[in-house]
Amino acid sequence: MVKYLKDNQLKNTILQEDVNYIDFNMKKEIVKKVDKIINNPIGLLNENVRNALNDKKANVNSEVKKVNKQKDEGLLVDVNNPLVYVYNTHQTEAYFDYSIYDAAKYLTDKLKEVGISTYFEEQSIKTFLDSNNLKYYMSYKASRKYLDEAKIKYPNIKYFFDIHRDSVSKKISTLTHDGKNYAKVLFVVGTDNPGSQNNKKNAEKLNEIIKSKVPNISRGIVYHGGKGYNGIYNQDVSENVFLIEVGGKDNTKEEVLNTVEVLKESILQYINGVI
Repeated sequence: MVKYLKDNQLKNTILQEDVNYIDFNMKKEIVKKVDKIINNPIGLLNENVRNALNDKKANVNSEVKKVNKQKDEGLLVDVNNPLVYVYNTHQTEAYFDYSIYDAAKYLTDKLKEVGISTYFEEQSIKTFLDSNNLKYYMSYKASRKYLDEAKIKYPNIKYFFDIHRDSVSKKISTLTHDGKNYAKVLFVVGTDNPGSQNNKKNAEKLNEIIKSKVPNISRGIVYHGGKGYNGIYNQDVSENVFLIEVGGKDNTKEEVLNTVEVLKESILQYINGVI
């Protein structure tokens, strides 16, 4: 049971079943896991111990091979020193058959594959809102708290990507190019941020890179501020805070993942300063 908790398996189970920790039955999960351990017909001091040691050895060997492979390819990722922070201010947004949370996690994994040390925010926005008696429209307060915590813990983080999805129709949010369907992207820049001109400039740079890879995949950049808008979107933290709408509510998982591949390549190019 200690190993189960130490390996964060409980957390992973919760995230798989309910990313916002609301409907998850903690007691039921613990009881189920304990029963499985207690009722295991194999003695803890023979086969289980031997199997556990073998599993641990296999996992270590697997990690060593992975690191060696990354070294050979020049893609060694320092997980303790991330350069990029990926998160969702609106974690519960969903597509036709996928979630925005999973899309952001997928982007994180793809960035790591190309050698960019990336930290993905798993903490629940909704839990923070509920525990502080805050409404949904105040979600940026929650994501700001987690963002600030990440900056303190990982001071080398320089690029921040807040991944959303739009509510527009599929006709507006979808592109077909060379026989492949994509969820279109849209950048949002808050004009109430005193440094918004720098955010605008960088959004334009990344937008041009994306368009160079798949023409018409971008819906452009919109600017929001004043009454009725957040107007800042935590972009006062850095000139490299990007709010990106990836597709809309009716886009499919395949369309979203196709776009994430383009985002991955574009972010890599942006970070490397190749415009």
